[in-house]
Amino acid sequence: MRAFAKHHGLGNDFIVIDARQDDETALRDAAPALCDRHRGVGADGLLLLLRTTPRPFMRVINADGSVPEMCGNGLRCFVQWLDMAGLLPVDGAAGSAGEPVFVDIDTDAGTLRCEVIRDEGGDVVEVEVAMGFAAWAPSQVPMDAVAPLIDGQLEVAGRVLTATALAIGNPHVVTFDDLDDTTRLRLGPRLERHPRFPARVNVEFCAVLAPASDGTAQLRVDVYERGCGWTQACGTGATAAVIAAVRTGRHQADAPMRVQLPGGWLTIRASADGEGWMRGPTAFVYRGEVDLRRLSDG
Repeated sequence: MRAFAKHHGLGNDFIVIDARQDDETALRDAAPALCDRHRGVGADGLLLLLRTTPRPFMRVINADGSVPEMCGNGLRCFVQWLDMAGLLPVDGAAGSAGEPVFVDIDTDAGTLRCEVIRDEGGDVVEVEVAMGFAAWAPSQVPMDAVAPLIDGQLEVAGRVLTATALAIGNPHVVTFDDLDDTTRLRLGPRLERHPRFPARVNVEFCAVLAPASDGTAQLRVDVYERGCGWTQACGTGATAAVIAAVRTGRHQADAPMRVQLPGGWLTIRASADGEGWMRGPTAFVYRGEVDLRRLSDG
């Protein structure tokens, strides 16, 4: 039997496993069955702890078994899981209610610093992640192009979109075009596998909203996530959208922006040079055990 925990960030849900003694390949092969919402546990992906020293290492496995570089919502869930499992590094385990503490987590996108926010009972309820810097060069996204795509033209399924391509942990393509829901549903999966993106791409459909009552800028983002499909929330996608908004003059650098995703709200901040910070909630759902052999046989 394999022990696991279920966590979610704004409905973007994950099966978290301490895989330090496991065959990672076997878990990756089991991911589609584990993530199946009818015959398995059900999730958007797996989060695997592969080591704890010199820092905890998180590997993400998508629901289809593919391995992305990073997952922002997943990282928040992973930090909460580490804390509940007593595995959060000592310097991150201290701190009282209202006092944020910090922990560094290794990922396939590099080491990311997380600010841990606890409630009055000492439980981790929010995490802010320093997401690093966006990359724009086609070779870094990666994208088949000779120059960066910044509010440039991208043709898909007979339609020309105005789009921006960047990598922030994962590859993303962002469009602020005014598209109806039917068009988004049709274009999302086609953009994810667009031939100009050899590693596939996460797709963000964005709409600038009216400011909040306190004047904070707001953005609606719907994400077709590489390897997962339409998702309730995507932390790297929301970050990519705000970085693209700053780069294209749609939002002011260093000013917080509230991002509405289907599952709820994140707060994102981006600098003029493309560094991003993401803050949002994380929630524990339950613990359980699963027989991987029987699951794969079924």
